[in-house]
Amino acid sequence: METMVTRFKHPIPKLQAQDLFDALPDMAFRLGPDGTILELNAAASAADDGGAALVGQKLQDTRLRHVADSFCLALERIVARRDAVALEYSLARGDGEAHEEARLVPLPAGAVLVLIRDVTERKLTENALRESDAKFRNLADNVSDAFWIRSADMREVHFVSPGFERIWGRPMRTLYGSPEKWVEYIVPEDRERVVNVFSGLSAGLRSLDVEYRITRPDGEIRWIRARGFQVRDAQDRLVRNTGIITDITPRKNAEEQLEATQAQLMQASRRAGMAEIATNVLHNVGNILNSVNVSASMVRGTVRKSRARGLSRAVDLLREHEGALAGFLTQDERGRQLPAYLGAITKALHEEQQAMIEELDHLTRSIDHITEVVTAQQSRARSGGVFETAQMGALVEEALRMSADALLRAGVAVVRDFAPVPAARLDRALVLQVLVNLIGNARTALERAPEALRRITLRVGLAEGERLRVAVQDEGEGIAPETMARLFTHGFTTRKHGHGFGLHSCKQAAAEMGGSLAAHSNGPGLGATFTLELPIERMETTA
Repeated sequence: METMVTRFKHPIPKLQAQDLFDALPDMAFRLGPDGTILELNAAASAADDGGAALVGQKLQDTRLRHVADSFCLALERIVARRDAVALEYSLARGDGEAHEEARLVPLPAGAVLVLIRDVTERKLTENALRESDAKFRNLADNVSDAFWIRSADMREVHFVSPGFERIWGRPMRTLYGSPEKWVEYIVPEDRERVVNVFSGLSAGLRSLDVEYRITRPDGEIRWIRARGFQVRDAQDRLVRNTGIITDITPRKNAEEQLEATQAQLMQASRRAGMAEIATNVLHNVGNILNSVNVSASMVRGTVRKSRARGLSRAVDLLREHEGALAGFLTQDERGRQLPAYLGAITKALHEEQQAMIEELDHLTRSIDHITEVVTAQQSRARSGGVFETAQMGALVEEALRMSADALLRAGVAVVRDFAPVPAARLDRALVLQVLVNLIGNARTALERAPEALRRITLRVGLAEGERLRVAVQDEGEGIAPETMARLFTHGFTTRKHGHGFGLHSCKQAAAEMGGSLAAHSNGPGLGATFTLELPIERMETTA
């Protein structure tokens, strides 16, 4: 194999030691065994004004006089052992404090080479890192949460704060020694879910937020919230994972208590709402019974005053003159008046019959109405949460029938504006509860309104998002802004004899059905509109 030799046109000059000394970028000088400066390089001369004048002087007479003793001890060590020595020291300068590092290397003939490098930036960085680390550890030691840092593959624990011991009740060394041990502390029902979530940090999941339960050594179950984050370098490479863990057991316990309280309040509100419907139903039945009593009294009075008795007297006269009936009807004054009298009685009896038929029809309708009201009450008395396919328009009509007598007595007219809407699966009892309450409130709001304005408008239609909408609008007393804010609050009422749970129970009922109930008013004297919106479940035929 032929060896290629590179030949240069001009030979490379041989560098001398003096050339290397002068070319050093750091400050350098030669010292004699007694600490006298023998020579400075260019960098050292430039660093000190009049650097050439320092040659022949001792360290005690230069800017290094404050550390001259340390240099002298180093020189003694070099002379005795002939090995290199490193020194770090600080010097005062105009803009603060400078930090330098000096390396002393023995040279032939007892001389010493001194290399000086400015390490101020490095020292400041180190101090900042130490201060930052101290602050971090102080935070980690005193915050109740637990911090952790793991390798990119999650197999190694780099750091875990003392909060781990406070939350888990286990020493931190268990994690350092067995990084996967934490999985065993998770409640079995949550374990697979949590492990799957955390495994994502080693892949493409840049952050996670998960809540789960752990078991402490004493058997206590604690709820924790874990948030994890990927740490990536400038090239977007995953270098480590970090996170924070919070004990949320008090929050979870409070949520459970709140849910239990809300369930109790919901049940109480539901019972209160059902009582409201029952009160309205019984009130309506009472009104209908009054109408029944009126009809019965009228029938009774008609029977008592019936002209049928006159017919009996006419029959008695005919029987008395049965043998000479022709002469009686033509010659006797009473006989001659009898045909006209019978005609009048016949007409009167016919009128009595028509009047009694009308009253009996009214009586029958009233009894049928009672049956409808009682049937509706029975349907609402069954256990709640039973959904059935129903037409919203039909439910509004049923609520109006239940409120008909009260509306009639108050002289309130009803305007219907029903758009075609699909049949939906609804909780019939809850919907009626809300509608009867809203109609009753609208009627009450019109008590002081002029007769021409005693009008309730009921609108049925669709809202955005496939939702049923029912609006009950009145032109009554309106709602003040300060009242609007508290309108649905339990126990709040503006009525003298109000109980303050009607609208609250309606709001709760709407929420229970996955819907909403809202109120709007332009102010006192400008009427109000209550709007119920419900989701359409299993939409069927169109009405």
